[in-house]
Amino acid sequence: MLNKKICIFVDGENLRHTIGDLFPNFARTDYLPRADWGKFFDWIAKEIAGQDADRVRTYWYVVQNIDYSPFELNSARKDKVLLKRLLLRDNRMAAAITKATPEKLNGLMEEMANVLQENQDAMEKRFTGWTNLQDTIARKYMAIEFRRAGYIRYDLFEKSLGNEKAVDVKLATDLIKLKDIYDIAVIVSGDQDYVPAVETIKDFGKRTVNIAFQTENGHLLPGGAKRLNEITDWSVQIKYSDLKLYLGL
Repeated sequence: MLNKKICIFVDGENLRHTIGDLFPNFARTDYLPRADWGKFFDWIAKEIAGQDADRVRTYWYVVQNIDYSPFELNSARKDKVLLKRLLLRDNRMAAAITKATPEKLNGLMEEMANVLQENQDAMEKRFTGWTNLQDTIARKYMAIEFRRAGYIRYDLFEKSLGNEKAVDVKLATDLIKLKDIYDIAVIVSGDQDYVPAVETIKDFGKRTVNIAFQTENGHLLPGGAKRLNEITDWSVQIKYSDLKLYLGL
């Protein structure tokens, strides 16, 4: 194969969940393993195109913002009626509010609002840690660029993250927009939303590869995008042992 300019497009949240699913002992709160990411992506490029592979750049797509739910917490704290309406959305808080005596109700609601604010502050600190680590990786390793877009929902009641939104649109758009700088596009994702973009760049004569991950027993990780694997020119399966080695897990 003469054309070996490779760009790797990484769906950040998809990769994080893959790592968490394959390596349960990895603390997801750490966000990402302290891996040699440059070496990892160079290895992937060579697995695809041999020793002469030229990894032009790895584009790593991550969320730009946290969308907190309920979003109106700060404004509701200024109005007891609005605050009560907000707190009643949570079954546990609603039960406590219903049982509270009138003289204790305002104090109870303020305590609940403080808990939600603490949850938001903790998530904000965690998110800042994510972005700092991304910046560190980008500075440390050649040709790795984080591209931020969209948002991810965070439930202040449950302290849980939802699905990211609009990040996949940015990745799909860049696949097409950057088509002139690569010969082979490598997609690290299990998201079938990328199928239309893959079909488009194939029409421009580009080769496409999807990365799939194997479990410890050699099976493909459940939940992968079968349609994406089928539409790309070929799929490269990363062995569990290789991923563990390169990620330092």
